[in-house]
Amino acid sequence: MKNACFIGLFGLLAVSAAQADPRDDALSAMLRCSGISDRPQRLVCYDTAVMRVPGALNNVAPPPVMASAVPPPAAAVAPRRERSSSFVNKLFGPDGPKRAPQTTAAQFGIESVANGGREAYPIPMDGDTIDQISARLVNYQFVEGYVIVTLDNGQMWRESVGSEPLQHLARPALSYTAIIGRGGGGSYAMKLSGLAREIPVRRIR
Repeated sequence: MKNACFIGLFGLLAVSAAQADPRDDALSAMLRCSGISDRPQRLVCYDTAVMRVPGALNNVAPPPVMASAVPPPAAAVAPRRERSSSFVNKLFGPDGPKRAPQTTAAQFGIESVANGGREAYPIPMDGDTIDQISARLVNYQFVEGYVIVTLDNGQMWRESVGSEPLQHLARPALSYTAIIGRGGGGSYAMKLSGLAREIPVRRIR
């Protein structure tokens, strides 16, 4: 019977051995007793070790808190920025597009003049009242295969670098009429009379 008690206490301590130091000490003492080959001495050892069990069991460490029981920290929520529902705000963000509304032929495409034709913003925006212009060519030239046209309204438009260069035109400048409208990819679209292809352009004057 006494041996059965020892076995039960030994099992109980073995289960909880890793939870606190007093239990570790009591378990170590029981294990040391089990290694004694002489039975009377082993029983004396167990009798001594078992006296430490109540104190070890009373010194119970708090159970570990499961991760699921801990509420997650409140997420930092950035204040929601008010945005207009207009097409332009959705496209460019709350700061708006990088050009003024275009209401006259003189304003059409003028946003790229300041940067030498590197960037343009042809996408329609609130306030625009003009979507294309038409004019006659008075001059054209080619630079590295890219055409630069001068219109009879004084504007100058250059074929966008990176597109397929036009390379040449067969007729004199005055025989061409240009229609320039809104295009994609950061360029306006120029259509020359008698020419099948559409030419991506940006205004440089």
